[in-house]
Amino acid sequence: MYLRTRLALIAAGLTLAGLGLGLVLLYVLLERSRLADLDRELAFQAKTILNAALTDPNNEITPELEDELTLQSGVSSMLVFREGRLIFAGGALNTNDSLDPATLPRGNGVSSVGGWRVHTLSRSGLTVQVGRPLATLSRGLNRYVAVALPLALTLGLLAGGTAWLLVGLALKPLEALTEATSHFEEGAEVPEPPNNDEVSTLSRSFRDLLARLRLQREREQRFLTYAAHELRTPISAFRASLEAAQFRGQLDAPQIERLHREALRLETLAQNLLALSRAESGEVRVQPLDLADLLSEAFDRFQPLALERGMELELNANPAPTQADPRLLEQALNNLVINALRYAKVGFIRLSSGTEGGWAWLEVADNGPGFPKTITEGLGLRVAYTVARALGGRFSTASADGARARLELPAESPQKPGSVLGQWGG
Repeated sequence: MYLRTRLALIAAGLTLAGLGLGLVLLYVLLERSRLADLDRELAFQAKTILNAALTDPNNEITPELEDELTLQSGVSSMLVFREGRLIFAGGALNTNDSLDPATLPRGNGVSSVGGWRVHTLSRSGLTVQVGRPLATLSRGLNRYVAVALPLALTLGLLAGGTAWLLVGLALKPLEALTEATSHFEEGAEVPEPPNNDEVSTLSRSFRDLLARLRLQREREQRFLTYAAHELRTPISAFRASLEAAQFRGQLDAPQIERLHREALRLETLAQNLLALSRAESGEVRVQPLDLADLLSEAFDRFQPLALERGMELELNANPAPTQADPRLLEQALNNLVINALRYAKVGFIRLSSGTEGGWAWLEVADNGPGFPKTITEGLGLRVAYTVARALGGRFSTASADGARARLELPAESPQKPGSVLGQWGG
């Protein structure tokens, strides 16, 4: 059942329940109020008849008083007993039987017996019973029920219909959200909700979520395209070298060197993909370390390659203690240095570290052409970006006077993942 229908039924049910309870309470109130009025009338009439009977020598009621009480006061039946024996019966409905035999011995009381409301009063050996049928009261209450019940049903249906319309208006943003979600693959957009209620706020949140999911999917598609392209190149080189070796029957030195170079590229790609997977899944193992030590190791590791390419590798490692996963951080740093070696080509590469404002940072800078406009498509900087986020840090890049990539981590204990600044890519 749809939410709109459920809410409409709930509104109708609550309205009927409220009206039903109110009408029942009103019914009881009307019944008791009318009985109280009737009891006061019967008490007055019983007292009048008893006083008249006591003043008469034969304890009888004069015809004038009987007519007055019957016509003006509406007494239906009046009985006078002396010591339990009926001595007078009158009224509009004559009867020779006691209206309430159970109350007669007690001499006083009010009761409802056999469709009659009976008032009994005794004094000086005389007992008077005055009664009136409850049919009139029942007919009035039945008319009340006949009017109230259809009215309650009508109001309940009206409340349900009104709720159905109003809930439909309130759920318009959710319907638009559902439509956009079902056509997410076609790029459907969620329209701006017109109101500021809870449903509109929820719709805006889902709209923003869909936008982020769409952006993430685009990034993943670019990443997969880039990864496929990067993997295709060394695999094609492998295949070509193996086909040449198969054709010639042997491998010469250039082919072996090329195979070794492509194997290194495949190994680097595999390490990057593994690091990216671990960082995105939150599989990190932090421990105390100093970014200066990490930079020193990277300096020793890449110094021969920098000299081979005619570049100057500089080290400016100041103490920067933090807590991080050394394997992930090393892979991110390797990517930054490899990117600098690949794109700068000439000049210098400076490795720096230090602390600032509660952050421990490391930086790789060069005097090359800076980051290209397609930076968001790369794998190396994406790994650095993801590692920084997984370790509760941030990553930023800049292209002023060359390229600069900085990775910052909390100087003390790891914190919750923070924002990642700047562009990322490779």
